[in-house]
Amino acid sequence: MRGLHDKVVLVTGGTSGIGRACVRRLTAEGCVVVFTGRDESRARETIEAAGERASFVAADVRRVADCEAAVAETLRLHGRLDVLVNNAGVWLEKPVLDTSEADYDWCMDTCLKGAFFTMKAALRAMISQKAGVIVNIASDSGVHGEPGAAVYAAAKAGLIMAARSLAIDHGPDGIRIVNVCPAVVETPMLHRAVADSGDPDYTGWDGADYPLRRIGQPEEVASVVAFLASDEASFVSGADWLVDGGYCA
Repeated sequence: MRGLHDKVVLVTGGTSGIGRACVRRLTAEGCVVVFTGRDESRARETIEAAGERASFVAADVRRVADCEAAVAETLRLHGRLDVLVNNAGVWLEKPVLDTSEADYDWCMDTCLKGAFFTMKAALRAMISQKAGVIVNIASDSGVHGEPGAAVYAAAKAGLIMAARSLAIDHGPDGIRIVNVCPAVVETPMLHRAVADSGDPDYTGWDGADYPLRRIGQPEEVASVVAFLASDEASFVSGADWLVDGGYCA
């Protein structure tokens, strides 16, 4: 895509699923990609898939110091940060009456707090450059109510609104901020959720009630991320892009 070659990109949660697909797509577009995660063995698999233009920084986005360190290491390695892809996240499906404080903190800290403070660290660099793009992997659950997953939906809705506000604040600095909102995508996180559910209906669900009659693939989300990060989307900011097979239509 136009304007992506040699851009320096940081992808959080890049060791599997949508994050790994983003690393692969962006390196294929000619970007230099630093990605974070907690599992070094899976990080090696991502590097094998993406090639020498990808490198790994161990980080847990629940810790603000790790968010700041990931940005700092990207700047140390490459001298600038052109694109941040906030992808790290977890899925929490629990009725509110069964949700503990630890559950709440785990989901909020990963999906919202981590993304917020990574954006804060990235914005410092981007403001000095007078240019930058932030793409957040939110969720369609942040757009509509999600039965049995109020905390997850609240975290993603919070991310969407934080990004919209920051897009207004930092548009004058030459920075674009957008949200990508997938529906169900075939990832290891989905497989874990199915295994943990113990619900036979959930186990056999294949997205047949979506208008496109299937669930999404990580590469389909990554292609939207690449577009939004590129100069092809140079007048897109403060927007939420649904990648949901028509579910919210």
